[in-house]
Amino acid sequence: MTSVSDIPVTAAHLSCFVHGCDKSKMPAEPDCSAKLDTAGRNRELQAYLMSLDDIESNEDEQDRLFTEFTINTVYASYAAAQSRVRQYTQLLALLRREEDEWARKVEKASNILPDYKPKWILQAS
Repeated sequence: MTSVSDIPVTAAHLSCFVHGCDKSKMPAEPDCSAKLDTAGRNRELQAYLMSLDDIESNEDEQDRLFTEFTINTVYASYAAAQSRVRQYTQLLALLRREEDEWARKVEKASNILPDYKPKWILQAS
């Protein structure tokens, strides 16, 4: 098995791997006989670059806790949104009842003086 120290990595290879570039401009790589070797080499190169950045590729307990907390946060946010929707629905029902009640009062008032129109209705038109 090839170790990280056995991989001949040039600055151009690193730059192309990190920033992406046209493969035709990359220096020629050593002849690889199989795609498996190339995939292994790419994985080793990625592990090497991650080790330079001090990034671990193995999941540890903190990663698991972070994932669990993230999922819990999503569920809590969803529950809070459901609660808000329920509250707004109840508020809307209360406002509709109030609107209907005022509509009945307006109808009663218009029956008392059928020809009377309040000034604010005339100004709004």
